[in-house]
Amino acid sequence: MKNETKMQVMDFIGFLETSGKLNVQEHKRLREALETNLPEKKSPELPNRPLTRTEVADFLKVTTRTIDRMCEDGKLKYWKLGPRYIRFNLDDVLSVLEYHK
Repeated sequence: MKNETKMQVMDFIGFLETSGKLNVQEHKRLREALETNLPEKKSPELPNRPLTRTEVADFLKVTTRTIDRMCEDGKLKYWKLGPRYIRFNLDDVLSVLEYHK
């Protein structure tokens, strides 16, 4: 079964449980059977170079506007390469991630 189909089946199983047509034990057994075959989700890999605003936003799972606000508030360090280009150090991004955990 394809992963997309498995996710649809898992959503349907969740619907059945919430509608009362599937008890908790049946739900747990079905979900465990499906999850054993799903691939693990990997976090995005960060390159070993200065990061763009979009790369940082994707890694932190926020919008680019949030990254702009973090820079304006001084929460995220950056440097300018020109009037429109800013870059971020990997260590600074990771420290923000640790601070907000």
